[in-house]
Amino acid sequence: DFLDPLKQASKDLQAAGMFFMQHGMKNPNAALSGSYDFMHLFGHVCLGLMWAQMAKAATEALATGDGDPAFYETKLATGRYYMSRQLPATAMHLARIQSGAEPVMALPAEAF
Repeated sequence: DFLDPLKQASKDLQAAGMFFMQHGMKNPNAALSGSYDFMHLFGHVCLGLMWAQMAKAATEALATGDGDPAFYETKLATGRYYMSRQLPATAMHLARIQSGAEPVMALPAEAF
């Protein structure tokens, strides 16, 4: 429930970094136009990692009988929600990054 979504999100993060390396040197706007989405993508991966670590701790606490089982079950349910409903947003951010600078830079400065 936790590692597979995190692995996919990490692949999205790696693909975004590769896009910037391949296109950013030729056209700095390719990197600049994707910076917002990269920041969010990176944040989702970091939160996914934290949820995986919390799930591991909660699973271990349930196995040893430490603490309140309801608390740890709720922690796991909340983590599963994040991994299945929020973490997949990395794919959206990657798609926006890979769209490049053209959609962002299409309007002239006078249009703003």
